[in-house]
Amino acid sequence: MPKPNYSHHSSSRRSRSHSHYSSSHRSYHSSSHRSPSHQQRRSQYSTTNSNHVQQHQHYSSTTTTTSKSNQRGQPQETYSTFHVHSSDYEIVFVNHETSTNSLNKLLNHVNLCKQYSIDTESEKTNNQLSLIQINSIPFKPPSLVVLFELQHLPDRNSQKYDNILQLFQIIFRAGNEIYSWGNMQLKLEPAKEFLILPIAAVLIDIQPHFSTWYTRARTQCWVQSLSYRNDKINDNAIIQQHNQHPSCDCHPPSPYKINELWSLQNSLKYACNLFLDKSCRLSHWSSSLTSRHSSLSDVTRMNMIHYATHDVMAVTLLMQPITERWTFDKIKLRKMNEMFVAFTSIRLPALPSLKN
Repeated sequence: MPKPNYSHHSSSRRSRSHSHYSSSHRSYHSSSHRSPSHQQRRSQYSTTNSNHVQQHQHYSSTTTTTSKSNQRGQPQETYSTFHVHSSDYEIVFVNHETSTNSLNKLLNHVNLCKQYSIDTESEKTNNQLSLIQINSIPFKPPSLVVLFELQHLPDRNSQKYDNILQLFQIIFRAGNEIYSWGNMQLKLEPAKEFLILPIAAVLIDIQPHFSTWYTRARTQCWVQSLSYRNDKINDNAIIQQHNQHPSCDCHPPSPYKINELWSLQNSLKYACNLFLDKSCRLSHWSSSLTSRHSSLSDVTRMNMIHYATHDVMAVTLLMQPITERWTFDKIKLRKMNEMFVAFTSIRLPALPSLKN
């Protein structure tokens, strides 16, 4: 029987007193700064995988700034690549190689969580649902990104499979909130064998609310700017000109039509000045992301894992700004690690009805 290769990645394992342990877990994220608490904390989910050392070196070099000209022909702007520090989350793979002990620890974790974000990926050749990414939002870190490899689960008659079904039941139970970018009820239809229908948890699609939030945030930005100008500028003609054109100058207008849905990539770019790399969206997601026998190269697997984790964490990043109606200034001042812990939820307003 092959040795389990279930890898879970966290910078918290990198204590100097465990150098052999540390060197094998620098997989997906550069980590030049570590707090003492994270250096000493050891992950409870992980086993080692020597293949990931070189993979990390490959990806960390791509975490740079990305220049993109916006869709209205305005001058180029520079966007930092969206990258969550490895000390702020851990990755858990759920597949046939996952140990029973790891599944039990994961069950204990989700039992304590009430909020999650979710995303899915489908095999590019046949559009078959192959990966479900769930980002837990615990009361205390670390946050987990759980990658359910649907094409590589254990035998349905095994105890491991029953544990995985139990994971889904706990995550989607009544009283929990599941945030998504898009209609998750529809996306999860092919995975109904894992779910108790109808889903008891509250499914919250934040995508259709982004447009209203962005318009509101630009208005708030304009009001703040106007107040500043009125305090600093004595030229009444200039003040009157700005009063007549209520538009934020520092954030571009929406590139979309009214009631048109924003892409997650553009939402992150316009709201947070962050670039979300979507180059791996169309991939062979039915292939194993962890097995040494995978048909994918090490570099390809590394890039796909990084994409899958950051795509779902991008949803988490936008949850509070949209639900709590943050200003652009508040987004700018936020600390990334504070975005991945539980918060008091606020019910989103009803969406405006579509007019013919």
